[in-house]
This record gives sequence, C-alpha cells and structure tokens, in this order.
Amino acid sequence: MNPLSRVRLRLLRTARITGIWVLVGLLAALFEHNVLAAAGVPVSLREHIDAHVLIEFFAGLLGGGTYIFLLRDRLRNFAFFPAWGIVAVLLIPVVAFFSAWMPARFDHTQAVERLFTLHWLGHYLYWTLLMGGTMLMVRLNDQYGGGGISYLTGKYRRPRQEMRIFMFLDMRSSTSIAEQLGHQQYFKLLNELYVEITDPILYSRGEIYQYIGDEISVSWPLRKGVRKQRCVRCFLDIRTKLQQRAAHYKANYGIEPVFKAGFHYGPVTTGEVGSVKRERIFSGDVVNTAARIQNTCNDHGVDNLLSDELLQVLRLPANYQVREIGSIELKGKKQPTRLWTIDQVTAARRR
Repeated sequence: MNPLSRVRLRLLRTARITGIWVLVGLLAALFEHNVLAAAGVPVSLREHIDAHVLIEFFAGLLGGGTYIFLLRDRLRNFAFFPAWGIVAVLLIPVVAFFSAWMPARFDHTQAVERLFTLHWLGHYLYWTLLMGGTMLMVRLNDQYGGGGISYLTGKYRRPRQEMRIFMFLDMRSSTSIAEQLGHQQYFKLLNELYVEITDPILYSRGEIYQYIGDEISVSWPLRKGVRKQRCVRCFLDIRTKLQQRAAHYKANYGIEPVFKAGFHYGPVTTGEVGSVKRERIFSGDVVNTAARIQNTCNDHGVDNLLSDELLQVLRLPANYQVREIGSIELKGKKQPTRLWTIDQVTAARRR
C-alpha cells in the first residue's frame, strides 16, 4: 500500500479517538459540575466544559496519535493486560508533568508536593482507564478486521442482502510444508504469517471473515473493495511484503511462503447467528465460487485468479497487466466461469 494512504488511515483513526475523548471529557465535565454543585461550590458549567474539551482534544491528538503511530504495532504481540500495563507505566511521567510540574509553574518544591497525592492519583487513574478503553476498542476493531462496529450497533442482527467481494487466500504447498516443519513449528509459521498479512488487509479496509487452517477469507462491501482497486491491491501488497521477508522465512523455516488467491463478487445474505458466541456469516453462491476459483490456481500455474464478473466492475488501470485464463467448469456451477490473472503491475505508475 502507498505509505501516504497508510498515514492517512492512521490519521483518521487518531481523529476518531480524539472525537471519542472529547465526548468522554464532556461527560466528565458534567459529572464534576454536578458533584461540585451538590457540595455547594459555585462553578460555571460552560467554563468547566470548555476546559475539559480543550484538554481532551489535545490529549486525544497526543495520546491517540502516539498509540496509533508508535505503540500499536510494537504492543500487538502482547496480550491486552500486559500491553495496558506497559502503557500505564509510560503514562506516569506524562501525567506527572502535566498534572504536577506544569501547574506548579515549574517550581520544583510545589511540583514534588503535588506528586502522588490523591489529586494526582485521580488524574492518573482517569487517563490510564481512558487509554485502556481506547486500546481495547482498537484491538476489537483489529480483531474483527474493520467490521467490529457492526457488532456493537447490531447492524446484522437481522439478515440483510449485500453485494460483496470475497478473496480466499491459501498458502501454496501447505501440506508438504507442515510435514517438513512439524506441528508446532508449522503453527508458529502460520501465526507469524497471519501477523505479517494483517496490516495489508486492514489498510485495504478488508474484513477478515474466517481463518481455516492455512486459509484466510477476506471480504469487502462491493463499493469499498472496488474503490482504488483495494481488493486486488490487498493481495499485491501481501505478495510484495512476503517477497521482502523471504530471506527471514528461509533462514528460520527453510521455506519461502507463497500465497495464492481467488476473487469473486456477488450477492450474499449477511447476518449474525448464535446466542452466546455470536458470529457473522455470509450465505450465498459467491462464497463457494471464490473458494473454488482459488483452488484452481495451481492448475494454471498462477498465484491469483479473478472472475470475469469482478474484473468488469474493477476497471483496472492500464498499468495492470492482466491475462485471460479461459472459461473453466467449476464444481457446482452450471455455466463455465471465465477467469483472469494479474501478471504484474507497472511499479512506476502504481499509486
């Protein structure tokens, strides 16, 4: 993915965090005003709100931006609570500076007196809890591959019809690789690969539908996946990233992993099932067809195949060099399916 697009997406995430922090600040201002009013302390609600909004706005930009740009990738391999603990430790000097040192006008004696008081502790707990909640929401969003908000809003509690693109990814020669490495080492390889390819999926606005062994299925709403050819760019970014890391995998596992992908789009029924462990599922012929298209990659010696229907709506730029594979019979399909493969993308013109 274009580094500029990656930065733009991170800035958007930072802006969302800032907006949520401002809303939390408004609630905190209202709560503090009511407590002070009940205690008979005269205070202006407007001034209280203005102060909180200003603080939360700049804190959201600083804290949210630091987490998204600097800490998120570094803390991703930690479980939530250890990662939160690391952030809590990092917050100690930050809160000490803004709640003790600055209010004391850099007077060393006053600053020391303000440190580690109940007032300081209250500030520290507030920002630690706010940062923890932010980290949890970011992780939930990552967990569901960009579709986490729909779980909270109940968008799919009732089934709905959608037009979606599906990409089925599978590692080539996975059976022989598993036999060569053994179960534990193969699992370690898969986990590392999944971490490796997560960012290209998220940056392309894809939603991880399922992990099935060494196979991953990714989905996009049609409009989102077609825009800027995100769905195929996702695969190309994954391929490029794995090629750049080939030496690492060769040195640690003795293999250079290669993924193959099958693409198709069409109507699906989307909805949530289950009562305890609710899960969103897609029902429709397009899902099975995309999987079967991916299964034919080896037969044609290519690492990607697109259905003719998807190619028509993608409208690939001229720098994409595509080649027709031909019409083939897919199991369960009455009519032959025309398939295409992307041979290469001219680097100089790819944006």
